[in-house]
Amino acid sequence: IYLVFLIFLTTFFAGLLFSIALVKELLKVPVFGWISRATCVVVDRSSNESRKKSLGFLKKILALRISILIFPEGTQNRSPEVPLQPFYDGAFRIAIETQQPLLPLVVLNAGKLMPPKKFFIQPGRIKIIVLDEIPTTGLTLDDVGALKERVFALIQSTIIRTAN
Repeated sequence: IYLVFLIFLTTFFAGLLFSIALVKELLKVPVFGWISRATCVVVDRSSNESRKKSLGFLKKILALRISILIFPEGTQNRSPEVPLQPFYDGAFRIAIETQQPLLPLVVLNAGKLMPPKKFFIQPGRIKIIVLDEIPTTGLTLDDVGALKERVFALIQSTIIRTAN
């Protein structure tokens, strides 16, 4: 929750324009939920119709040359043993369907400063590593799984490499 909010504030004040895809469960969080309704594209993963509608809206945002921020894990990682949870297909499907490149970001130390199910942020620093852009030109929906695995491996190896 806080990570999305911190990234939103940072990029807003830096003058960058983007929209965030957000799961509907985060709308229940006081204050954050109210802000999210006005600034984010809400995705209800339990409803196929809602997912399709949200994906359509995200494609329209991309057509306006506005970037979108998607967390492909779909939730905060709660496992200290596993550096990264499995990715959902949505971000990769949108990138391929719109032939837009992916710009993977690796966020380090956020879990320690923003523990799951806590409504406070501990003081400290997070590190955001911007990886190389990954083109999707020429890819088809048959490539979703391979693209997802490629990005997952790249982010996971970056987490492991920088943790040591």
